[in-house]
Amino acid sequence: MDKNWTDVAIVLFPWIGGGAAIVFLFLLFGTRLLQSEPGSSRWHDRAWLSWLAVAIYLVHNVEEYGIDVFGRMTQFPAEICSVLKLPAYPDCPIPAAYFLAVNIPLIWVVAPIAALLSRHHPLVGLAFYGVIFVNLFFHIMPPLVAGAGFGPGTLTAIVLFVPVSAWIIHACFGTGRLSYKALALIFLSGVILHIALTGPLFLFIDGKIGSAALVGTQFANAVLFLLIPWLGENWRGGLLVRPVT
Repeated sequence: MDKNWTDVAIVLFPWIGGGAAIVFLFLLFGTRLLQSEPGSSRWHDRAWLSWLAVAIYLVHNVEEYGIDVFGRMTQFPAEICSVLKLPAYPDCPIPAAYFLAVNIPLIWVVAPIAALLSRHHPLVGLAFYGVIFVNLFFHIMPPLVAGAGFGPGTLTAIVLFVPVSAWIIHACFGTGRLSYKALALIFLSGVILHIALTGPLFLFIDGKIGSAALVGTQFANAVLFLLIPWLGENWRGGLLVRPVT
């Protein structure tokens, strides 16, 4: 099978993202540049926590698309094709461009934009945790409930997503902080993103849309993901972003 640029890109992109994660982690833990209030605790700084979401998801991408705990390369696309009972990757009909479109616009572009906006737009900044909350569910439930082994991404979901998600809920929501209604909106945005991620895939497999439309929906999905928390911040005069008393 001849390789095109997307087949090469899907191999390279997690490692490029992993390099970016190292830079972000250095800035997060070695400097105060990514904090909104440099003199305060980074673990209670919403801007810093927004950037942390970017860094840990880039690490998660390395396990999904780079190398997993069993030493398998590009295993996440292979697992998706297996679950859907399609031919084995890379002969699977799902184009490599789909996996790139799912990850690069959202994680490389939208998530950093959200973190940059976090100082003045707290729901936008924390919205990427909605992706993490939902993604966490899909990675840890199969091993816990169905007895399935570790899949690509399960290790980083347990080691990184579980403790950071628990901390975010504790540090950012409740009395004196954002409301649990704001947390619900963030979770809902993650659910909507995953529906918009998988729905077009099933339409493509059923032959109802082509590969160009499949890829295009994921660019639109990334934009929608920013729009939802922004609209939430402006709902009823900013009710969701007022500190709970």
